[in-house]
Amino acid sequence: MPELAALRVSSARVFWSTAVPFGVAMCVFRLGHFPMLYAVGMGIVMGSLFGGVSLWMQRGAERRLEAQGIDPGDLAPVQERSEEINGDLALVYEASRRALLNLHKLRIVKEDPVTGELDAKTGAGWYSWGESVSVRVTGDGPQTTVHICSKPRLSTAVVDNGKSVENVALFFQRLRSELAAPAPNNRSRGP
Repeated sequence: MPELAALRVSSARVFWSTAVPFGVAMCVFRLGHFPMLYAVGMGIVMGSLFGGVSLWMQRGAERRLEAQGIDPGDLAPVQERSEEINGDLALVYEASRRALLNLHKLRIVKEDPVTGELDAKTGAGWYSWGESVSVRVTGDGPQTTVHICSKPRLSTAVVDNGKSVENVALFFQRLRSELAAPAPNNRSRGP
């Protein structure tokens, strides 16, 4: 039952956060050219249609994430997660870098192994206008903390159709597989 309540809150948030601004914009653009009642009515109709389409797209994103084995949970456009990883800082940083590069349409724009910072951006696609992804690797000793934040590059975005959830989940899946795989040998062997 709590899942149903969370779904209602999430659905209501998506509908209202997209329908109201779009409806107001449609109303304002018509106010000087048409009677007020018509402009308000068109704002309500167009806002409701846009909110409905946004809600339909979010449901599709939930199904897409579930098909990938990712729990959609809260589909807020800004997603953050931290995990404790067994391994030293240099090893986990390099594995984080490789895992980050495996995300779709991603390019690293800043990397600093001394501070453990990785900043990247993804390109626009069918589901979003692109995301900014930052990874921070900190710690000393046998435990290292990896923190990731994924958010839309368009700061006014109120929905991202699950792309940030997907980025965070896929990053940690790939990080675990990178750490489980043998370290790549960057030395070339002569004949």
